[in-house]
Amino acid sequence: MSLNTVCLRPMRRADIDALVDLLRRTWYADGEPQVQTMVARTDLEFCLARTTTAIVAEYRGRAVGVALGHINRKTGGRFPVNRHHKAACKAMLRLMRTAEGRRGAHELMVLGVEGELMSATARRQGHTYDAEVILLILDRMMQGSGVGARLFDGMEQAFRQAGAQRYFLYTNTGCNVGFYDHRGLTRRIERTVPGKDGSATTYYLYDSVL
Repeated sequence: MSLNTVCLRPMRRADIDALVDLLRRTWYADGEPQVQTMVARTDLEFCLARTTTAIVAEYRGRAVGVALGHINRKTGGRFPVNRHHKAACKAMLRLMRTAEGRRGAHELMVLGVEGELMSATARRQGHTYDAEVILLILDRMMQGSGVGARLFDGMEQAFRQAGAQRYFLYTNTGCNVGFYDHRGLTRRIERTVPGKDGSATTYYLYDSVL
């Protein structure tokens, strides 16, 4: 595969279903497919609710990766409620109908809580940010191709064009943490949370200066 056959473009509304499927196959593959698809949709809609910049990688007419970012507009108010907030809340309510769905909803809430806790720790340490990389995900068949780096470069460029000087992102041991180490980001906050089954997940806040 040639990188020249992969194009980066702004995300379109028509991409959502393909990105939900990509998210399900990457992070929510275990379990009943219909339920896990709803978990993936809920996750994506919550991400989109905070997104101001969205870049898709397209290969042969199909979305194979996406980078979502939030650039602070310094309006002094909270991020306004939008259609993605509403879609996420509706999807979350549908998850409450089954035991597997409730487990998925709980996992999403844990992700949100851990992010808030790490952000609070960063603020107490005196760190402030102009932007956030909300989501970076790539189809497995594209891994190692350099497309993920192109998506990340595109998001950093969007941050610079908007005048941002410092950004952050959340990730955990379920993701390719080494990608951010290789990019030279600073692992600022680290939290390890034990699971009910005896396992543990470590959550990270990375940041970088543009």
